[in-house]
Amino acid sequence: MIILNFKRRMEKQENTAVITGSSTGIGFETALLLARSGFHTYATMRDTNKRKIIEKIANKENLPLEVLCLNVDNYQSVKKAIQKILDKSKQIDILVNNAGYGLFGALEDISIGAIKKQFETNLFGAVRTIKEILPIMRKQRNGIIINVSSISGIVGFPAQSVYVSTKFALEGLSEAISYELEQYGIKVILIEPGVINTNFAPNITLPNPINNKSQQTMLIDQKPAINYPNNDTKKGNFSYYSSTVDTFLSHYYPAMKNAPLPQEVAAVILESIKNATNSSECLFRYIVGEDAKTFSETKKNMSISQLHKFISKRLLS
Repeated sequence: MIILNFKRRMEKQENTAVITGSSTGIGFETALLLARSGFHTYATMRDTNKRKIIEKIANKENLPLEVLCLNVDNYQSVKKAIQKILDKSKQIDILVNNAGYGLFGALEDISIGAIKKQFETNLFGAVRTIKEILPIMRKQRNGIIINVSSISGIVGFPAQSVYVSTKFALEGLSEAISYELEQYGIKVILIEPGVINTNFAPNITLPNPINNKSQQTMLIDQKPAINYPNNDTKKGNFSYYSSTVDTFLSHYYPAMKNAPLPQEVAAVILESIKNATNSSECLFRYIVGEDAKTFSETKKNMSISQLHKFISKRLLS
């Protein structure tokens, strides 16, 4: 069991962690790992009908874990959930902003409505939870905010323009607020995974290019439940960018087969909490996965033109 050295008036209280998007994947594994490590963990999710698996495990292992409904897209849902946690636990020490999804495809093919929806969840969802929790952490004069970003928040990739934009924004937000929060003992952590073997890929949202090979590629390689929003392409089922998107996906989905499992990301999140607790620094970054490390180092060491050629050769050929 991990004991954190937070400075507070009531030293015997359990450390409290709140994780968004806990029904599957990274959020699911993080909630379980933090609960196993002694945190009183609130595994929040938009659809609590998906709570059965995590609750079954928690009950079997007698974990300090509770499931709550929290829809990051809805301010009242966030406010209600955070207040309920505060009323019961009296404090919130850790916030893990994990809720999000991927909207892939060429920018011209994606509707403004779909773009706004992506930002609503991936960026403004995190903003809502942070704003609701900050008064609590500021009063405590301690706390850790962990934003699950992506290598796509460091490097721009083809067929991900909208998703990349949300993650770049989350990175900038995290950097900026670290200066504001340092005086109150609040730390900010960015987790930047590459491709992770979760249900993220099967649940990727694409425009409606039925004539693309994308659907066939995905069904053959992963057999996911693909979400095709209606009326997102300019000319019905036709896309001028089919070749670009299909080629990228032909690399992306097979990479899932050998990608790290979400447990690896959860372990890094736990390690990041320990490191932040024992450090005077206010901002931390953790890259997860060899692919993410490769792209990150490549961006650091190459010129813009070299990086463009590197990514084109690796993902579009």
